[in-house]
Amino acid sequence: MFSLRFYRSRSAPALLFLCLPAASFAQHDAEEIRVIATPQDHTIAELAQSITVLGDETLQRIQSANLGETLAGELGVSASAFSAAASRPIIRGLAGARVKMMEDGIDSLDVSSVSVDHAVGIDPLIAEQIEIFRGPTTLLYGSGAVGGVVNTVTRRIPEMAPTSPLEGAFELRGDTAADDRTGAFRLDGGNERFAWHVDGLRRDAGDYDIPDHAELDPEDGEPERGFLENSSFDVSNLAAGGTWFGENSFFGVSVGGYESNYGVPGHHHEEAVPVPGEEAEEIVRIDLEQTRFDLKGGWLNDGGAIEAINYRLGINDYQHQELEGGTTGTLFENDAFEGRIEFLHRPIGTGDGAFGIQFGEREFSAIGAEAFIPPVDTRTLGIFGLEHFDLDNWNLSLGGRLERQEHTPSSTLPDYSDTATSVSFAAIRRLGDDYALALHISNSQRLPVAEELYANGPHLASQTFEVGNDSIEKETSRHLDIGLRKTSGQLTWSLTAFYTSFDDFIYLRDTGAEDTESELPIFSYSQQDALVSGLEAELFTPVAELGAGELDLRLFADYVRGELDDGDNLPRLPPLRIGARLQFHHDAIIAGIEAARYSKQDDFAPFEDPTPGYTMINADLSWVLPNPTSALETNLFFKGTNLLDEDARRHTSLVKDIAPLPGRNFQLGFRASF
Repeated sequence: MFSLRFYRSRSAPALLFLCLPAASFAQHDAEEIRVIATPQDHTIAELAQSITVLGDETLQRIQSANLGETLAGELGVSASAFSAAASRPIIRGLAGARVKMMEDGIDSLDVSSVSVDHAVGIDPLIAEQIEIFRGPTTLLYGSGAVGGVVNTVTRRIPEMAPTSPLEGAFELRGDTAADDRTGAFRLDGGNERFAWHVDGLRRDAGDYDIPDHAELDPEDGEPERGFLENSSFDVSNLAAGGTWFGENSFFGVSVGGYESNYGVPGHHHEEAVPVPGEEAEEIVRIDLEQTRFDLKGGWLNDGGAIEAINYRLGINDYQHQELEGGTTGTLFENDAFEGRIEFLHRPIGTGDGAFGIQFGEREFSAIGAEAFIPPVDTRTLGIFGLEHFDLDNWNLSLGGRLERQEHTPSSTLPDYSDTATSVSFAAIRRLGDDYALALHISNSQRLPVAEELYANGPHLASQTFEVGNDSIEKETSRHLDIGLRKTSGQLTWSLTAFYTSFDDFIYLRDTGAEDTESELPIFSYSQQDALVSGLEAELFTPVAELGAGELDLRLFADYVRGELDDGDNLPRLPPLRIGARLQFHHDAIIAGIEAARYSKQDDFAPFEDPTPGYTMINADLSWVLPNPTSALETNLFFKGTNLLDEDARRHTSLVKDIAPLPGRNFQLGFRASF
């Protein structure tokens, strides 16, 4: 079985510009990742950029209700933790418009980067694998990837002919903290010339349990302790796709719908006409609808100067309503598309590579009494090229990107247009059979997004008054990433240090002032030079053999530090984290227990408060049930999270003082595939 994406790698690329495959890996082995053109394997350790690939049992174990919480335990990753449904990944302390969310290599095309209360329109349960790129990935995906990329890989456009006329899987799961009840399915089929896919899910969860009061410093009249009011949510997702396979080409399409209705905990809206003797407040909820159309294809040209062409297009119709007591307060709409075409040329000497074009447009509007951003049309066009050279014990890569972006607001505010350039160099030096030294250097520019330029008004859900700055200039970063890795043997480990210097860093600053009309704190988009640096470390080793199974140990730690030029700390940085996982596995059972200590965060920005540290202990069990036939594989899984019932609050969350993480939770599920 092999993928029909036409990507070629004569040897392991030092900068990953190829799609990563759906592969699982044993934690203490240097596992192979397959890159396809004529099929050839290479290891994760041979990629210079810091990348985590999650698939199979590992992904199934960590899947949660949203992408942020699913990935929050991964190395270098935290989450915005705004609500049970809206939690976006944060990579090395960078968030929002600096971290690109993608589905099958194309932007998620939602408005999750506009504000932390906006959910990502991708449910983790649809993922076959998730890829986390830590550090600048602007060469491939544009200035919005200066902090990193999270790419969710699905089967919605099949890339290989099925091995049987019909196969599929279904899953049921539930938990105790929110009475979450979730069901999901997928079906795949076809023949050598045509393959089809259908998937769907339904998720329904109530207000989740918390150990104590929601308020960090509760006041009189606060709701009853023990649950987070207005944290309930529901999600529906349905998609179908198909692919035609030719002799040297393929073409596929898919269409999917995503709907979610979720609460914004801790925030209320005052009623226009208060009822005498009653508290004049209404809860705030968000009702989200998204329809997405995707196209993917490729053409292989054996013997030509251009050996292969791959193309990709995503078109999106998105809207969500911010509901105040059931009435629409603000309506957000986002009609957008993004496409890319990649050309792979034949090898020239020891070098091979690719070049391409990426284009997109977004029509964004926010309509209502509390629309804090005017309608804005945004157009983007980028060209890029990447080359790889294999020289004895060295793998070298270099590349560049030129990107043009234009913002056109419908108001009297000025238009914006500018060009960003990015260049990157990466090298891997193999040190014998077991070790590798990786170096990644880049100079990247990020163009401001619409909210940074034009925001001006109260934002109900986040309870802030946001003020943009139409004189903001593009942001430039110089990034250095150095890693030393032991990639084979019983003991494997990696140590990575990174350093990024920003000129004109764009950030949302708490001014300490209050808007007189809305009585909301004023947050203003500002620019200042900044430094971000940190360390990431990971170690895997077998501990003992227990019968037919093995006991393994994983140790991990990550730390990020960010300062502005005036000595102030960057807002909402994650604290030092140190953890360990002990896992037993054999053919039928995987069982693990994991503990992570999150230090107190006392490196906080002006007008922020320190966040207490906490310890998170989780446990899990996965059991492949005995089956006399091979037609149906069944799996029973159990997970316990926050077993100490800690009052845990993420410093990265804008609502940490009023919305803690869920308390002790037990999840039970059943999965079957055929």
